[in-house]
Amino acid sequence: MIDLSLYVHFLIPPLLPSVLVKDGKVTGLLDFEFAAIDYRAMELAVCLSKYAGESKARDYFDDFIKGYMQHAHLMDEEIEAIPTLVNLRILSNVAYFVGRKLAGEDDIASITTRLENYMTRVDWVYLNAEAIIGKLKEEAKAAR
Repeated sequence: MIDLSLYVHFLIPPLLPSVLVKDGKVTGLLDFEFAAIDYRAMELAVCLSKYAGESKARDYFDDFIKGYMQHAHLMDEEIEAIPTLVNLRILSNVAYFVGRKLAGEDDIASITTRLENYMTRVDWVYLNAEAIIGKLKEEAKAAR
């Protein structure tokens, strides 16, 4: 926990209501940049999408899934959809940066420099889809 007691009067008012404060200490931050009505399993997919394709992606996925499934209960259909939803999240970044280009907030390089990374991540998810689903089912069974 961060103690901002000396600075709380200067820092917090401009950030409210995104900062949760109790007794002069920041206890939480709220980030609604990508908040939306969506499939419940998309919550997990968004978190996992960040690590797809990294050198230790399987370890990251397995650890995150283990912790997540101790507190969440996904239906079989949701578990089966996770790899597709992870890739949907990865590819939604393309739409995001196209929108920024069209709005004049970025140039085309913001997309082209990321495309290879996106494709590497999508390919990794396809290649590891069965293992991801297997880990989810394993942890769902252990949590019961």
